[in-house]
Amino acid sequence: MIKELNIDKNIILITIDCLRADHLHCMGYKKNITPNIDKMAKNGILFTNAFSNAPYTPYSIPSFIVSRIPPIDKEIKETIGLVLKNNGYYTAAFNPNAIIFSDTFEGCNISNGFDVYDMMLNYRMRFSLIIGCIRQRMMKYLNSSFKSNTPIFKIIYNMYSKIIRKFPNILYPKEHLIIPNAESINTEAISWIKNQKGNFFLWLHYMDVHEPYAPRNYNNQNELLYLITKYRDFPNMITEKEREILINLYDLEILYVDNQINNLIEKLKEENCLKNSIIIITSDHGEEFGEHGAFGHGGSFKAHLYDECIHVPLIIYGLEKKGMVIERQVQLLDLSPTICEILNIPIPHIYLGKSLFNDSDGGIIVNSEFDIAYRTKNYKLIIRKTDGENNELYDLKNDPNEFINIYFNNKILKNLESDMIKLLNNYNKKIKLGITRSIKNIILNR
Repeated sequence: MIKELNIDKNIILITIDCLRADHLHCMGYKKNITPNIDKMAKNGILFTNAFSNAPYTPYSIPSFIVSRIPPIDKEIKETIGLVLKNNGYYTAAFNPNAIIFSDTFEGCNISNGFDVYDMMLNYRMRFSLIIGCIRQRMMKYLNSSFKSNTPIFKIIYNMYSKIIRKFPNILYPKEHLIIPNAESINTEAISWIKNQKGNFFLWLHYMDVHEPYAPRNYNNQNELLYLITKYRDFPNMITEKEREILINLYDLEILYVDNQINNLIEKLKEENCLKNSIIIITSDHGEEFGEHGAFGHGGSFKAHLYDECIHVPLIIYGLEKKGMVIERQVQLLDLSPTICEILNIPIPHIYLGKSLFNDSDGGIIVNSEFDIAYRTKNYKLIIRKTDGENNELYDLKNDPNEFINIYFNNKILKNLESDMIKLLNNYNKKIKLGITRSIKNIILNR
């Protein structure tokens, strides 16, 4: 438990969509693209082994906003926004994530309790994004219907490639021109802060690191348009050279967000509220770049539960403790309970998470539509929820990249399965998890 209590502090939660933990310089990345975030980590608390409880936004955001294993029951109303509002805080969220066009994620009303919940998307923007989603689904269907080595696929792809090479403006996804960037979000946030007369909880969700990666002032616009179009439509045809360029584009977007976080800090200083604020920086999930044969986080491929998809940055800045590095495994399920503890607010009994500052080092559950994982410090077990076949087990200590499946190591497997069921049963004592019985059946019938 953290010893200092900050009843009179503001909380600013910054979530950076798709930001992998291993692309921060303070986490060992070779490129120095996060100098401002690194500075906050150096002067704050850095969690080096933080994991999201889901690999994509509709599952991951509700999991840490209401501290529950996704998918979330639609009856759940106790968002961290509502908890803080009921304790006298002004609350606002600026979240332009347009994966769905409402404030409800997978049945969970995440806007509940926020005085202001602004997606910053007008109807024209939403319509354009809907068209983009329809096109993406069509391309996903095309990719799944024809194998890449079939003649018909080769004909379609060759025609497609020639068209977008010659006319890169025709088909490229325009989300980066539509969705508000970090600078716009900061402007709205500071404007809101100026009107507050007391302590506040502010949640900012930056979308710039999400594909399509389109950094400002990139020197080769035709190459950029071609690549982000091909990445969206035919990710399985990305070459190694193109992969390296895409990673560079991704990194440039991270650099932009890092600069905008610094600009936000300077504005908070001008408003004389930085010293009275605790800033939390994290991400809802990571991003794949072909490590396990897929790109993104479930768009044109099935979502994976490998660490590149779920290992996220987590930094708490503004507490008296500085320069602290916590290496034990933690989960975003514990984020809302930690905010409550910092502010000396009782943690809602329905929250499944605990404080990030407790000393436990147990396993965590990561859930998606088709798979579920149990991750410990040394192992990860991935179970297919549909049939229990093609399950995976990795020795994270000796195989951190998760390339060698040791699922048939029965001694380790049985212990992990037992611990996983025990954890799910403990969660079930608070709430009913629909996944628990099916996972038990899969394990028992193995």
